[in-house]
Amino acid sequence: MNIVLVVDQFDDGNNGTTVTARRYAHELRKLGHRVTILAGGEPAEHKICAPNHTIPFFEKLIESQGMKFAKPDDRAYYEAFKDADVVHFYMPFRFCRRGEELARQLHVPTVAAFHVQPENITSSIGMGKCKSVNRFLYWWFYHVFYNRFRFIHCPSRFIADQLKAHGYGAELCVISNGVDDVFVPHPEWKERRRPDEVLRVLMIGRLSGEKRQDLIIEAAKRSKYKDKIQLYFAGKGPKESEYRHLAKGLPREPVFGFYKTDELVELINSCDLYIHSSDAEIEGISCMEALACGLVPVISDSELSATRQFALDERSLFKAGDPEDLARRMDFWFEHPEERLKMEEAYAEKGEDMRVSACVRQADDMYRRAVEEHRKKGYLHPKELKIRKLTHPNADRINKKYAKHSPVGRSLVAAFTNLLAVILSLIDGLFLGFTVKGRERLSTVEGGAVTVCNHVHPMDCTMVKVALFPKMLRYVSLRRNLELPFVGWLLKACGALPLPDHPIRIARFQKELEKGIEAGEWVHYYPEGMLVKYYEGLRPFHPGAFLTAVRAGCPVVPMKITYQKPRGLRALWRRKPFLELVIKAPLYADRTLPQKQAVEDLMQRTIRVMGGTEERGVDFNHGYIPEPAEAPVAETVL
Repeated sequence: MNIVLVVDQFDDGNNGTTVTARRYAHELRKLGHRVTILAGGEPAEHKICAPNHTIPFFEKLIESQGMKFAKPDDRAYYEAFKDADVVHFYMPFRFCRRGEELARQLHVPTVAAFHVQPENITSSIGMGKCKSVNRFLYWWFYHVFYNRFRFIHCPSRFIADQLKAHGYGAELCVISNGVDDVFVPHPEWKERRRPDEVLRVLMIGRLSGEKRQDLIIEAAKRSKYKDKIQLYFAGKGPKESEYRHLAKGLPREPVFGFYKTDELVELINSCDLYIHSSDAEIEGISCMEALACGLVPVISDSELSATRQFALDERSLFKAGDPEDLARRMDFWFEHPEERLKMEEAYAEKGEDMRVSACVRQADDMYRRAVEEHRKKGYLHPKELKIRKLTHPNADRINKKYAKHSPVGRSLVAAFTNLLAVILSLIDGLFLGFTVKGRERLSTVEGGAVTVCNHVHPMDCTMVKVALFPKMLRYVSLRRNLELPFVGWLLKACGALPLPDHPIRIARFQKELEKGIEAGEWVHYYPEGMLVKYYEGLRPFHPGAFLTAVRAGCPVVPMKITYQKPRGLRALWRRKPFLELVIKAPLYADRTLPQKQAVEDLMQRTIRVMGGTEERGVDFNHGYIPEPAEAPVAETVL
């Protein structure tokens, strides 16, 4: 399969989500899949880059947490998704949310992963224990992102239970993030330990509030072996200076640092004990790495942490938030080195069951089921999303109303959209430098028609309306667009018709479009599907517009938006190109061909015309349609 992994950050393995994505990509390729990464950062092989997104006032805090956000880029989404069999989104933020919308437009199956625990966010702003805020984030994540998926990858049973408790209705696939094969015990390194001199204690993770490294420092101060303890904190974060100050009472100054993988493996094997003190953890990949190297852990029993599942007995658990209890557990393992060596073997054996290779095979099965479900059922129907929709029109009701073809309703839509076109002509002309070329070609068309245009600007639907003024124009739109707050109502007022998502409804919808065209309506399609801003050239077409034209017996009027260098005074402030819509000669279907062949032939001729190979419109019933004589093609500046 062609699998696309979408994650904000992929270059630096300084957080668990990035580490997981990198390991999954490597293992999926070993299974024979083609894996493409869509992320911010620097170009690399098998990676499509999006620009990094900076957030004013919060950028330093975000970077201190080892995170970077990517900025939505429609061109990057298109390049990544156009040949994809399935897309895996890793985070519920803006980059993945926009990506899901465009994957849906391209009809690509999708799955999501839940890697961002609300407590990870709230702890960074001092609200980690505020249950109401955490509940709100679970609700918000669901309503803006996770309600779009049939399958959600959960790294642990704990987080799956949390999602179920907060009303997440998708199939929750519990698949561990897994441990890389390089994390294994190295006996020769373990023999270098000098427990009689130094007791080396390690924790791996961001230096942030919810990880609670402060508990380890306090426990070390209260330990019987305070003079021998050497603390290692592998990670970076906003709390480093605070923790350095807190540790001043220790005889041995803690070591803070960020380690590469091979360095981390050696560090783990050289330590005597691993502490995982985090209050909130979706799984705890760093703890899994320590176990796989045969290091005995002492883990917080926090109810918001899944990591406690890895403890083989009570001796490896301490009371969450209690440094005194943590100190007692540490002292026990220091005082019983023989028992600790015995348990090291048990934990190393447990680590073998968590190898990333086995986890990726489970993910592979999830991808295949997602593709099959999408083939059978398509995307989730809005009724399945369990959202009370109050801010957008009902898509099915719009189509039922359109099916009545009320003359009064049609007249009201025409009057409103034509009034709107006058206003839009001023806006598009002033701010976008919009012009129309070839409008006189429309006079050769009698009755209704189908129009097609490349989809390269959020306002290009208004440009089509201005170009065809005062024609009665309908737009075929994805129903998702009509579900957007405010925009949905505006699209409805402009005559947009939501494309049904069920084969039977699509057939009925097709018949209603044919009736509308017979009554003189013009129907506009974007055969490329998704919007890619300022895209050069043409992208592959979908045949829907041409099927409508063939069945309705009407022409297709090709239009293409081209780019012009800014001119005049507006060139002083306009950095992006001016837009010009060129209307081509109408094209007719060859009625001597069977319907399927006629649709393909009409589509290919349209592509040639829009691609620059000019040809006159052909009516196969009456011969060639001549270009207007005498007057050259005029340019209308709006």
